[in-house]
Amino acid sequence: MVKNEGWDRIISVFLLIIGFLLAAVILSWGQTNDQDKIPLGIIKGRIINYETQMPLSGVSVKIKDSDHLVQSDATGIYELTDIPVGHYVVAFELEGYYTDTRTDVIVRPARTIFVNIEMFAVRMLTEEVRVTADYFPSTPDKPGSQRQFNTEELRRNAGSAGDVSRALYDVPGIAKADEEANDLIVRGGSPVENGFYVDNIFVPNINHFPQWGASGGNINMLNMHFIERLDIYTGGFDAPFGNRLSSVIDIGYREGNRESFNGQVNLSMIGFGAQAEGPLPNKKGSFMISGYRSYLDIVSQFLGSDNPSDYYDIQGKLVYDIDEANRLSLLTINGYSETKEDRQKEMESGSDNYNWERFNISTVGLNWRHVWDGRGFSDTSLSYSYMKGKEDGWSLPDEESLYYFSYRDQWVTLRNTNQIHLGAFHQLKFGVEAQHNRFFSHNFDDDGPINLNGTYGAAFVTYLVYPFENFSFSTGFRLDYFPFSERLHLSPRLSFNWALTKRFSINGAFGMFHQQMPLFLLKQHPENVRLNEMLARHIVLGFKYLLFPDTQATLEIYDKQYDHFPMSSLAPYFFLIDDISGDDAMFYNWGQLVDEGKAYVRGVEFTIQKKLAKNLYGLISLTYYRARYRDLMGQWRNRVYDNRFIVCLSGGYKPSKYWEFSARWTWMGGKAYTPVDEEKSIEYGWPWVWVDDIMVGHLDAYKNLSVRAERRFNFNKTNLVIYAGAWNIFDHDNELYRFWDSYGNQYISEYMWGVIPYIGIEFQF
Repeated sequence: MVKNEGWDRIISVFLLIIGFLLAAVILSWGQTNDQDKIPLGIIKGRIINYETQMPLSGVSVKIKDSDHLVQSDATGIYELTDIPVGHYVVAFELEGYYTDTRTDVIVRPARTIFVNIEMFAVRMLTEEVRVTADYFPSTPDKPGSQRQFNTEELRRNAGSAGDVSRALYDVPGIAKADEEANDLIVRGGSPVENGFYVDNIFVPNINHFPQWGASGGNINMLNMHFIERLDIYTGGFDAPFGNRLSSVIDIGYREGNRESFNGQVNLSMIGFGAQAEGPLPNKKGSFMISGYRSYLDIVSQFLGSDNPSDYYDIQGKLVYDIDEANRLSLLTINGYSETKEDRQKEMESGSDNYNWERFNISTVGLNWRHVWDGRGFSDTSLSYSYMKGKEDGWSLPDEESLYYFSYRDQWVTLRNTNQIHLGAFHQLKFGVEAQHNRFFSHNFDDDGPINLNGTYGAAFVTYLVYPFENFSFSTGFRLDYFPFSERLHLSPRLSFNWALTKRFSINGAFGMFHQQMPLFLLKQHPENVRLNEMLARHIVLGFKYLLFPDTQATLEIYDKQYDHFPMSSLAPYFFLIDDISGDDAMFYNWGQLVDEGKAYVRGVEFTIQKKLAKNLYGLISLTYYRARYRDLMGQWRNRVYDNRFIVCLSGGYKPSKYWEFSARWTWMGGKAYTPVDEEKSIEYGWPWVWVDDIMVGHLDAYKNLSVRAERRFNFNKTNLVIYAGAWNIFDHDNELYRFWDSYGNQYISEYMWGVIPYIGIEFQF
């Protein structure tokens, strides 16, 4: 979109802040401030062994800087009572296990806050060399290129505004493609290369307005308040995950409240919603459900958009305990989104056409967890997912059909993962995955409807061993069967973790990863199904140093080599897999393809992260990488996502239990593009491009400072949160595209959004 006037936006931000502060003062008059009447809450949870899922008794549970201390009982349950409202840091300690310290434990009036913990046993590590794991839990079976977030870390992020994907731009190596979309460009890879799981259930896309054949979209549809943890693997992930080349996002939804009924109402500048949760009969389980409805059609006008949009979603989770060893959980995530141009407005503006685009996306799945009496556990899920998209365009004023695109993608997935504890120094993971995929597409430029059907299968195993003191080594493989090419691929995976001192450790990973080519490309020619699957090889080496118990520095070096990527003789210089990014949500029709594309991404990432031990938290990440591809002529060129450098400073300050302020500043190199020869273009009246100049240019650097302020109000039995913030508060001109205008014989730049204020309310009861 073309950038709007900036001063109106900046004035709007200041007016919003003034209104926010005024509302905070007014609401403070009704808040309970009498010290004898301070509302109290409860912190409760269950502590289990990470590897066996068995309860741990005798765990010391202490609120830091307080006298509140209890121990877990024989079932692993603990309960801290009569806790004044506020935010706390809770430490969990047990001899023979890594200490686990949880930040962002927020106690609300007359409510039970559940904090469930999985503790990891220490192996062969003497007291002198054991890595301290207070705020950064040690899990040797996880690769180094992994970051974990809790609900509060996602929710309070100044640049997220409630969008889970946008909160992940703090992660080193992740670049932004477009303000209007929330693509995750992970270490130079396309949005096609990312995968999502929620509670062991495959979810094809977690966004409203999903891209056709990729993982991005415009707005995330997951409820942040349902997320207990989010793990993002940016490289070298383990064998249980496959059919993705760059990253996997593994999300765990929490359980609903098993003690009492709770609810929440949300209101923001783009929509409103509500959620409810509570126990099942006899406290054999719990439920939680939420719904959200936008009024983006109004906000679109404020943003100056010509495409009024709208969306809604419904999601929930139900948990039922069959017995102590077996538990069922039912998950459902559903969303609808549309962009519909107004026929009358388009005619008044002089346009000769208008269009309507809509999407349905849904996942429903059942997961069965079985605990093997101290030996391990297994998760088995069966799920059904579908995505439907349709776009129609009509001419004005005669209403003739100009074009139409439609697709329907369906998946039935069976997934089984098992973890066996073979002894103090050995662990085995194994499992299988089967997925039947039905794909239908019908476009105006096709000969007719196209159907693709096939069943993907995989088996995997990982063996984790501690061969000597302070060293863990993981080796395994994944066997994938891809139905359209009828090929089998064996993918080895290796990783290690070596604790050299109490503060310093080294980790590394190697892996081969295969992924099905997007069906939107396969369907373009009958011979495309015979193409080889896309391949990536990861090598990662990382170093971690614990500066302080709550502050850790990380350095990672990585190399990704790609092979068998789709290329087209119609555009021998173009890297097709990068065709989808940002608001460009559909592959062009390239016809018959070849699998001769090669690419690489090499980079280094440095991060310093401080957890919220008292009042201050933050993250500094510095990234430098190069992403390049080889075209069909044998020449190496920059990929679209060759941003080269990313600098991100993110953090916040909590001066009291009522106030919180946060900010995120990002400075990033611009995307690669193909410059034209200006003199030749002016002479001939059309863009003149030299072959050697294809993808050699870079857009201007991206800069964005976002801020957020939050005020909590605690009443006798309810809690109110109001927040306000703004993206790009300095209204920086962030270049989205640069193209040659043949009529004006000049370059024209299209820009991302300018400054955008937002405000929201959360009422919890």
